[in-house]
Amino acid sequence: MKNRKKTILQMKVAAVLLISSVSSTAIAAATTEQPPQSDSLATVFTQGKLNGNIRSLLFSRDFDAATEDRTTLTIGGNLRFETAPLYGVSAGVGFKTGAGNNLDDNEVYRGLLALGDTPFDAENYAALDEYYLRYNNWDTDLILGAQQIETPWLRAHDIRLTPKKYRGFAVTNNSIEKVALHGYYIEKWLNWTSEDWESITSGITGNLDENEGALAGGVVWQLSDMFKIQGWDYYFNEVLNTFYMQAGYDQEMGEDYSLFASLKYFNQTDVGDALDGSIDTFSAGGNIGLAAYGATLIAYYGSNGDDALRNPFGGDWIVSMQVNNHERAEEDVWALQLKYNFERLGLKGLSADVWYGSFNTPDAGNNISPDLDEIDFNLQYNLVGWFEGCSIRLRYAFIDQDEDVAGGEDYSDGRIYLQYKF
Repeated sequence: MKNRKKTILQMKVAAVLLISSVSSTAIAAATTEQPPQSDSLATVFTQGKLNGNIRSLLFSRDFDAATEDRTTLTIGGNLRFETAPLYGVSAGVGFKTGAGNNLDDNEVYRGLLALGDTPFDAENYAALDEYYLRYNNWDTDLILGAQQIETPWLRAHDIRLTPKKYRGFAVTNNSIEKVALHGYYIEKWLNWTSEDWESITSGITGNLDENEGALAGGVVWQLSDMFKIQGWDYYFNEVLNTFYMQAGYDQEMGEDYSLFASLKYFNQTDVGDALDGSIDTFSAGGNIGLAAYGATLIAYYGSNGDDALRNPFGGDWIVSMQVNNHERAEEDVWALQLKYNFERLGLKGLSADVWYGSFNTPDAGNNISPDLDEIDFNLQYNLVGWFEGCSIRLRYAFIDQDEDVAGGEDYSDGRIYLQYKF
């Protein structure tokens, strides 16, 4: 009963955030002039913005034991056009596509291509993934339709060929100095390789017959140049409620040094009919880092509650590595990451990092699962000059799992990214 009351309170908070955003819009409208607009219907299109992202990805995973290796090569991306505003109103449309094949007869690398009748069947995909109307005026941005969303636990999660998209209503208001108010109602979502929109509820439960929606709200407050806090509430009707808070600190200490830290707290509880079963869990932790002379060292620590985190829409995990995220039940994690930007050595656009993480779970009980260590290597080059927008990224990860626990198996994961953004 206590959890139910808490959930209802959090739902009310989300609703208040939505109302606050709309109310702030009305107040600002009475006091602020409208921004410059297009002066004709023709300029709505001629002054519109076209942008896109073309990628070629090669992902490979090699297992040490019985599981078959898998290697998939793809090419594709996104194209989006948004008209210039007329009386504050603009319209946008976006398209995604992906094509490729397996380089062996084994399973498709998950999330790179659509699956056919079996996990061994790689299929190309194409879909209209954005179509929306936008109203932007008086420090407020309103979007209705299929769109890309970026919030801590409802986001594009752009780690494959094409990002995830969402259909619904979004509002952001910046009328209050240093404060951003966010509100969302999401009805459907489109996964990385999906061509058909599915209910946001089914993304969690896996049941396509469930058609509930989600309400979300957030406040982001930049207290000063050094401190920022944010709070978010996500209410997935009849499934679960997610509450998230984050506090960040970032201070420059002279010309060559900076110190930064972040604390995060995440809570999930089931609500209503509990369509994904009983849920009562948390995740808490953070990181602290020091940057100096092009190098950055970051230390992480986090701990989870009794249930695994539900996060099919991407999230702001305490630790999110190339392969593993901090999301299993009763999982503790610590990690160290070292980054270096070679620009100080005259190699503009070149960066590298190495990351080690140790994920530990119970050795007995309901939440038993293999402990694992992961080490990641990353090398990235962003081209400049005539080739600005092009980038090459090489990633490789080694995962060492406890093979004494069911499901434990060592493997390696390699990824090559070729990308052009315009």
